Amino acid sequence: MFCGIGNLSPDFGRSIKSSIIYILVIVSISFLTIPASITNNIKVTVASPLAPVQKIISQTSDFFKSRFKKLASITSNAQKNEEMEEEVFFLKNKIVKQQDAINVYKQKLEFVSKFKKNNYSDEKPIIADIIGYDVSSFRKSITIDVGTKQGASVGDIVVFGNALVGRISAIGRSSGRVILITDPASNVPVRFLQSRTQGMVQGTADGTCIMKYVPRQTEINESDKVVSSGIGGAFPKSLYVGDVIEVKQKNAKLFKDIKIKPRVAISKIEHVLVIRKQSIEHISDPEVNHQ
Repeated sequence: MFCGIGNLSPDFGRSIKSSIIYILVIVSISFLTIPASITNNIKVTVASPLAPVQKIISQTSDFFKSRFKKLASITSNAQKNEEMEEEVFFLKNKIVKQQDAINVYKQKLEFVSKFKKNNYSDEKPIIADIIGYDVSSFRKSITIDVGTKQGASVGDIVVFGNALVGRISAIGRSSGRVILITDPASNVPVRFLQSRTQGMVQGTADGTCIMKYVPRQTEINESDKVVSSGIGGAFPKSLYVGDVIEVKQKNAKLFKDIKIKPRVAISKIEHVLVIRKQSIEHISDPEVNHQ
């Protein structure tokens, strides 16, 4: 009724071998976690009958110990490499930031140099960074990082190169609000550079300007340049305001409707210069290259 061992199937034999190997692995791993005093007692008790098994366990234990050490070493090296990559990434970012700061500093030096070359004033202007924009439909202004602490005050003129940007309308200790020439509340006395015909430039809701009070008989061409006239003393003379882009003439009106594109595209600049209002009366009227 019972089958002999010789009649056992090959699959059964392989299953037995796999089970023995699995048990040996489990036992060897278990031995790694058992205190030495306990394992020594076990070895003394079962030394003779299980000597071959002990040898296999010892070899298996040594194998796993070496593999664990190697794995720990690989993990440690991988962690070091990751830390080095993070450090390299940090240093690269730092270099980029420092290079950008150097470029900004060079731009500011060139900025002031060009301004002084145009000789608008003997006094040193204040360099300001633009830190905020308000270009909604009803307000066109920017915020700069210059205030009373740096010597600025309400009424100071803000320029970019030889072009008019606007005027400080509100001031704090370390910041100021600049109303742009494109703001509907802004009015700048101006003249045509060629004909010297005078008028008044006012901002519009679409970011352009309108030149008002130009007599209908005045000959005007598109691309004619418009500069500040200095009338009234609020703005210095000869600051570049913009260019004519459209001229309309209505029969019933005494004045022409002239659309002006501002010289400065405020969204494309980062820095401006502040001319203190006490300097305006000392500003000369140079022959500026309005290009």
